[in-house]
Amino acid sequence: MRIAVSGAHIVGKSTLAAELARRMPRHVVVAEPYDILAERGYEFSHPPTIDDYIIQLKQSLISLRRQSPNLIFDRCPLDFLGYIAASPGSARFDVEAWREPIARAMARLDLVVFLPADPAWNPDIPSDDAALRLAVDDALRDIIDGDSYDLCEDVAILALDGARDRQIETVLTHIEQASARRS
Repeated sequence: MRIAVSGAHIVGKSTLAAELARRMPRHVVVAEPYDILAERGYEFSHPPTIDDYIIQLKQSLISLRRQSPNLIFDRCPLDFLGYIAASPGSARFDVEAWREPIARAMARLDLVVFLPADPAWNPDIPSDDAALRLAVDDALRDIIDGDSYDLCEDVAILALDGARDRQIETVLTHIEQASARRS
């Protein structure tokens, strides 16, 4: 099964991806595009620009081309659409030009696990960073819940809510039920 863990920053994506890999030992976590690019020497602006998010989107598309069936991706293309939508100057980004490659990449996933932002979980985030996180969360909800870009029709979406300590069990139960329906 190919799974992506999606959401704004500081919502627990990497922690959930690592725990999924621990509980699903045949699966490997694919690092988020930011980490892959930083390791290769890419220098991101602070704060990141739309161009920084576009290069991460491109890396996400490349990562999703991997052929292994047992991967857990820390982020997916939808994340970067959310960051772009929440950024100043987002109107200059042409979603139409990206629709087909993103839809193809999303179709390579079996499941997207969306972790919504909850300000109560991370009260120590600086206010400007918290504002961006919540704006990205709003944009991702529009993309995922309403599929405003028509990119999610070929992939199951599991939006998590509730206590973090139950999230891993919710995901594993969803995977078991989906496997049983396919059998």
